[in-house]
Amino acid sequence: MITKNDIKFIQSLKQTKSRKENKMFLVEGNKLVDELLSSNFKVEKILVTDLWLEKFPEMASRLPFYDIISQKQMEQISCMVTAPGILATAHTPYYNISPADAENEFIIALDGINDPGNLGTIIRTADWFGIKKIVCSRDCADAWQAKTIQSTMGSIFRIEIMETDLKEFISASQHLSISATPIYGALMEGENIFTKKIEKKNGIIIIGSESHGIRQDILPLVTSPIHIPRAEGSKTESLNASVAAAIILATINN
Repeated sequence: MITKNDIKFIQSLKQTKSRKENKMFLVEGNKLVDELLSSNFKVEKILVTDLWLEKFPEMASRLPFYDIISQKQMEQISCMVTAPGILATAHTPYYNISPADAENEFIIALDGINDPGNLGTIIRTADWFGIKKIVCSRDCADAWQAKTIQSTMGSIFRIEIMETDLKEFISASQHLSISATPIYGALMEGENIFTKKIEKKNGIIIIGSESHGIRQDILPLVTSPIHIPRAEGSKTESLNASVAAAIILATINN
């Protein structure tokens, strides 16, 4: 049974402060709820409307539990323009990604990615290319807000994501490693990404913010500057952060 206090609490999870304080987030729509239930995340509530139950009886039969709420209540708690009829609340996972992990695998480091759509697309792209860990600077968009989760198309349930002091994290990777862990960063003066030889599939790949790129205090930590060449005559000043991430991951994984 859903109470008014339950509705009020779920509504609060639209706000970053409430999500962080309660360590919970919202998931909406058939695909994402399905992906959530296929993961190891702890699901707290699943809410559906009568209309949704009529339209999707097969999926309803697979739900471990659910409560029925009115269309009006669903619209009150939904983050979407058109409420999809199914919404779940889940507990935010805690991941302890170590700088030492970069000795054996690629880790993406996101420096000030503030657009939730870009963040979600990067998470989805990382999942496509087999990257399992992403560290975000503290001023990145919240990975657990609705727009980010929607943009991941479910990949967020398969990627470890940790918010941290990026400078400290990257610096620690250099002190911990026996041999220097490569720190890749896309820079105008970097080596052509399409001709650079990547001998070992490990290191930290820094993706800078949409408007400012990699910030000044992080730049000195880049040991392997890379560059995505622009076509001759092109006047475009920069690439979208998620597009740049996709090009880099496609190339270094080749």
